[in-house]
Amino acid sequence: MQQPANGCTQHNGATDDDHIPSSSAQQNGTDIAPHSTTINGEISPKRLDRTDYEIVRLIGQHLKTIGLNRTAEVLIQESGCRLDHPAAAKFRQHVMDGDWNKADNDLNELKSLLEGSSNSLSQMKFLLLEQKYLEYLEDGRVLDALHVLRNELTPLQHNTARVHELSSYMMCSEREE
Repeated sequence: MQQPANGCTQHNGATDDDHIPSSSAQQNGTDIAPHSTTINGEISPKRLDRTDYEIVRLIGQHLKTIGLNRTAEVLIQESGCRLDHPAAAKFRQHVMDGDWNKADNDLNELKSLLEGSSNSLSQMKFLLLEQKYLEYLEDGRVLDALHVLRNELTPLQHNTARVHELSSYMMCSEREE
């Protein structure tokens, strides 16, 4: 037998004795993993510590962002991780749909999940109302935008400089401005 360039006579999956793949040797392209136990054909989720859980969650979110949805689903199934809390997913969907009343109600559900002070909730509410205001302006609903600015954003007394900046957008006539 001719010696390979790396100096090893053993082929992948073969033993040194007979160069025939043994039943216990791993073949190229196969996976022997500790999480590969199955229950009724389903892969049972692996136990992860908090750090690994968060890393897997971020990877899954990124996979979905770049359009690798099936890959993300397999990752979710194998790891047992959720990419988002159900209340957060519902909140995101309501914001994407422009359903501002439901999104505002969802914020109250998320309140218990916030680890910081009430300032976090206030900031989230401000950002939600800012988006609402900007979308009303973009849609040409100037009076609705003015209502949001006066009656919803200003009373929050959060980020006053930004509220002043937002009010200047009322003077813009074109969407690009």
